[in-house]
Amino acid sequence: MVERASFDNLVGTAVGRYHLEQVLEITAWGPIFLARGVTEQLVSAPYVVHLLQVAEKIPQDARIVYLGRIQQEANRIASLQHPAILTLLDYGNMNGIPYLIYPQLKGTALRQILAQHGPLPLPTISQYLEQVIGALAYAHKRMVLHRNLSTSNIIITQQQQAVVTNLGVLHLIEMSRQAAQPGARPTYEGSSESSAPEQLSSQAVSAATDIYALGVVLYRMLTGRMPFTAQRREEMVQQHLSASVPSISQYRSDVPAALDSVIARAMAKEPAQRFSTLDEFFAAYQRIVSPQAVRSLQSGPIAAVPLIAPTQAKGSSSTPLIAPLGRTQTAQRAAPQASFTRRRLFTVLAASGGVAAAAVIVIFGSHLFNSAPATSTIGVASGSTTGTSAGGSAQATKPPTTNANVLAHTSDIPLNSAKTFPIAGKQNPGIIVHLSDNNFVAFDSTCTHAGCPVDYSAQSKLLVCPCHDAIFDPAKNAAVVQGPAPTPLPPIKITVNADGTITSA
Repeated sequence: MVERASFDNLVGTAVGRYHLEQVLEITAWGPIFLARGVTEQLVSAPYVVHLLQVAEKIPQDARIVYLGRIQQEANRIASLQHPAILTLLDYGNMNGIPYLIYPQLKGTALRQILAQHGPLPLPTISQYLEQVIGALAYAHKRMVLHRNLSTSNIIITQQQQAVVTNLGVLHLIEMSRQAAQPGARPTYEGSSESSAPEQLSSQAVSAATDIYALGVVLYRMLTGRMPFTAQRREEMVQQHLSASVPSISQYRSDVPAALDSVIARAMAKEPAQRFSTLDEFFAAYQRIVSPQAVRSLQSGPIAAVPLIAPTQAKGSSSTPLIAPLGRTQTAQRAAPQASFTRRRLFTVLAASGGVAAAAVIVIFGSHLFNSAPATSTIGVASGSTTGTSAGGSAQATKPPTTNANVLAHTSDIPLNSAKTFPIAGKQNPGIIVHLSDNNFVAFDSTCTHAGCPVDYSAQSKLLVCPCHDAIFDPAKNAAVVQGPAPTPLPPIKITVNADGTITSA
């Protein structure tokens, strides 16, 4: 597991025209930082800097070619200007490590909205679907595919605008693999939630690939569930390749049954059997839903369910908005979208360089790019520092003994936040959550589905597995809110002491 402290060493250094201020998230595809511009034109707005994973052992000649291809593809992505697409503002490379610059964006991942509220009302689904289709159709006309669309990288702003993030970024990651192993059969490492059969079988992708993924997204908005769930990724893959999509009516009776046919066509196993265009997809959906949506608007109380959490209290914060490509994101860091003239500078530098470059290369060596995503500590709100042992009341207990194993301090875990701690003999850490009722609880962070460490989402107040979207409720003994995890997370007994230490019981 990559330690967060490794990336903290980069805080204070510059990447291009951006000064790294804080590690926001560590993903399997590289770390994500909060940054500020270093020039007068850029200094006023906050940015998100994503340093991309580069496969190891790329020959120097191949690396130069790869970085040139990255430049061309990033330039194409950066040219996309659409209200439903998070704009790639800038890009470049730092000693062979590509980086992408995005504005911060205020909003909530669609996946988290579904986790909190379940299936959405038809008018809301229609609105989001139309916005996402508009973004994808715009990108397709300009020869850019998403390749990894899921509910994790569709952000809903407080103005109810759906914004697609990470458009085309998975292709940049795949290009690195191809440069390291020319001629090798490509492997797909995107989201198992919405993987199209042709991606999973290493066949050519097309606009039909995004249509398949959008069919999955529509299914999730309608039912609150993924169409396929399994205990292992291999089983999930097999279902995408051969299983029929379960009927929507199994989970919801207040929507037209005819939508099954729309989902089935969008998610056809053969690309040629899907809708030929996104417009055709939406037209088929509208023919079935529009009358029903009008009736729902007139009489359905479900339409009044708030989908965006209220503005956070003063002093709170959240985690970044850039979805980590096939891994779910935690609560989103909020900020308005900014725009400025993009710098199209992409200088291919030598593998050696200054002190900062050497630090990047050391850190990004065998540690980052061969590691699973790390669980990070999330602190989002100020609050009382008194707490309880798991399941207890909000009263401090006995002081720690001299031999007590101190896992954390209450002052380090504000209300509605979490902190990880190592577990002897285990790869994944434990996680302590400071609940909204002021209690502290702790669990083994290892998801009971596939062994990935879970993250805490301050926005949904849930524990989320970044591998297959399993969700657990820490306030209910880590009970399973959403599969494919079969059982709750294992609890860890803790004691909250009078001196503010949290120790193992």
